[in-house]
Amino acid sequence: MEDQAIKYQVLLQKLATQSQVDKLQALLQREDAETLVKLDKFIQDAELRHNKSIRRLELQRTDLTSILAHYQNALSLVSDSHNVARQVHSDISRADKERKLVDTTLQFVTQVRSLKTHIAVAHEAFSKNEYSTVARSIQQIRQLDPKVMDSQFAKRVVPSSEIPEDPSVLVNQWCEKCTKVFKTNFLDAASRQDVDQLTLTFQMFPLIGQDSLGLDLYSKYVCDIVAGQSRKIMTGENKRPGVFAQALLHLCKIVSTVINNHSQIIAACYGLHHMVHVMEKVEKEVDLQAGLVLDVFTEVRKLQRVVHGVNEWNSNPRHHQPQYQQQQQQLQQQNQQYREGSNEEAINEPITVAELSSLMTEFSQILQNWSMYSLFFSVRWYEFRNETKSPLQPPSPILNGQLTTKLSNDNFLSNFQILIVHYLQRSFRKSLSLEELPLLDKLVSTKPFKHTDLSTYPISSVLEDLSILIKRTLILTVNTGQSELLSHFLDQLAKFYQNEFLVRFMQNKFKDLHPKLASTLFLKKVDNHPNSTGTTQSSTKLSQLGFNFRGAAANALTNIQSNLQSVVSDNESVMFLRQYLIYVNTLYFNVRFVHRLLTVEILEENPNLLHDNFPFGEDSTNLSKKIGACEGLIIRQNNKLQKWCVKILFESVFLSKIRTLIHPVFSNGNEDNYISNADDFENLSSVNDFVSKWKSTMIPFQNVFCAESWAELLSLMIDTIVRILEQRVWTLRVNELGATKLDRELSLLITTVCSTNYILREKFTKLTQLVLVLGFDDDDFDVDSGDIKEEIESGMNWVISPQERIKVRSLKVDKRH
Repeated sequence: MEDQAIKYQVLLQKLATQSQVDKLQALLQREDAETLVKLDKFIQDAELRHNKSIRRLELQRTDLTSILAHYQNALSLVSDSHNVARQVHSDISRADKERKLVDTTLQFVTQVRSLKTHIAVAHEAFSKNEYSTVARSIQQIRQLDPKVMDSQFAKRVVPSSEIPEDPSVLVNQWCEKCTKVFKTNFLDAASRQDVDQLTLTFQMFPLIGQDSLGLDLYSKYVCDIVAGQSRKIMTGENKRPGVFAQALLHLCKIVSTVINNHSQIIAACYGLHHMVHVMEKVEKEVDLQAGLVLDVFTEVRKLQRVVHGVNEWNSNPRHHQPQYQQQQQQLQQQNQQYREGSNEEAINEPITVAELSSLMTEFSQILQNWSMYSLFFSVRWYEFRNETKSPLQPPSPILNGQLTTKLSNDNFLSNFQILIVHYLQRSFRKSLSLEELPLLDKLVSTKPFKHTDLSTYPISSVLEDLSILIKRTLILTVNTGQSELLSHFLDQLAKFYQNEFLVRFMQNKFKDLHPKLASTLFLKKVDNHPNSTGTTQSSTKLSQLGFNFRGAAANALTNIQSNLQSVVSDNESVMFLRQYLIYVNTLYFNVRFVHRLLTVEILEENPNLLHDNFPFGEDSTNLSKKIGACEGLIIRQNNKLQKWCVKILFESVFLSKIRTLIHPVFSNGNEDNYISNADDFENLSSVNDFVSKWKSTMIPFQNVFCAESWAELLSLMIDTIVRILEQRVWTLRVNELGATKLDRELSLLITTVCSTNYILREKFTKLTQLVLVLGFDDDDFDVDSGDIKEEIESGMNWVISPQERIKVRSLKVDKRH
């Protein structure tokens, strides 16, 4: 329509003549007629659609009316069904109530009949003194509904001319009589140790409702057994070693056997949960008897007096100072050692080492037996209570028991701590007086010695004795099952290692031997081997002649170069050097021994050891962490002393030798020029001489040292070699052949010094790269920068700077630009 309006608007604007107006009028009339036709047709169609919709709605209204009629009929039927169902439910409920009443009446009559029957049987058995039959009848009566016995119907029906009493009165009388009889029989059987009669009588108490009495009598019976066995043990021979540990073990075995065997009877007759009641009472007796064992052990072994004597002995400073023990029959060796003590000290010792060892073994076994019993008791306790504890916790009878309290309050655990530490220290000092050092003649050779196992390495016997001693004390402590004892011992062990072994023994040995070391000493065979405890002369032969070792090494350099071993060292000085090497090995082996004793044997080879011995709470986890911490502390302190003693050895003996050995290396005639030609290119005499002298000097030391100590010493020597050679490279003038020859000599030197130790080879990286750059062609360098070309630089991990590469290239005398 809008489009037509616009069209007409345009036509009106273009009208110019009358004919155009007529045409427009005719057009308008024609279109108006057409529009009216279309409008009439639209109205007719709309009315037709509307009439159809109305007819459809009328049909739907008719259908809805029919549905509503059916719905009304259905509601009427449901209402009728509901009334019928309610009536049926009422009839069923009435019938069910009648059935229950009939069942109740039948059950009541049946129980009354059963009551009368059992009373008759019990009465007959009672007249014949068959109390077990009476008890079983009473049990059956007690299982009946209590209301039955007290009902008026039962009181009228059950009594008879023979049994006129009321059922409840009669049963109570029988229970009292049976209780007295069973108690008398039980005590009589217990006194006669008649196990069969005892068991039979024990089973009768729950039948007559006397569960508590039966359990109390049984508990007293078990406690009497424990007490009786304890008296037998304690009245026997108590001087024999280990007798008190065996006594406590025997008591624990008796109780564990009783708990295991009799729990089946108690479970069947009383109920398994009643075992807790029995165990609680028995545990009180066990605490009492075990405490008696500890008291007698303390008295017979004079424990308090020994501990007091140990404390006084430890408080005396002279017992902790290093002393020197000499033997006159050995003439040429000095060795600083602890002494076990003078005769006066030995008299004042509170206890000998052997007696202390026996005492600690028995003490440990006593605590071990109690710990094993505590674990058994705890596990069974929770089993009988049908409880699960994860992690396992000690139950109240153990945790708050008299013996647990006694162990702490009466200082048993603290006494063990004092004695075990004293045993460790005393035994160690004893081993010092028995020290033996191995001979090294088999190892002092220019041929490499292949060690088949660790036993072929020379170490002090003190370390072997100490390892055995530590293992024994660890076993004694771990076996106690007392976490606080092991925790305290680990603390003391770390202190002992640091103070006694590392400082007072090892460090003092090194300090004593250090002044006797000299740069002129070599490992060689000696004719006579002075003993490690032999007398040491105040001065050596060379010092008596006014020969200064270090001065000689500097002033007679050329003579030493010709023959490094031309300086004659007396046997005594060589033996001092040997001792020093042995002690270095001992120090390095201590790391292995400590790791073996603490981590390998306790945690790795026996992964369940701590959990089995310390099963409660988080004890095993905490102790495992503490063992690791203890080992870490010992090894850290040991490593500090290792580095110190190797550094002392290097500076005293090897530094001058290294300077002497390395002096002719990288020398090609003139000291500052490395100009080589075809005549001398193959001449590697200087480095070959170094290789020969190095092997003859170092192989004996390498044969003696373990791998770790040799690697530490070799690292210091290589640092010196690298520093000297790097300084020397910067002073050289090199041609192309000289650079190639220099690279060959350096490669041979590195192979000789480092062998297969590739970690130490890395120390030569900078020196190797300097020599490598010397061998590059002129085409490998950039003309503008003077440094190597980028493609060559990117192909290697350089440790020398571009300035160093440019500077080292300037050492070449035959470069083209």
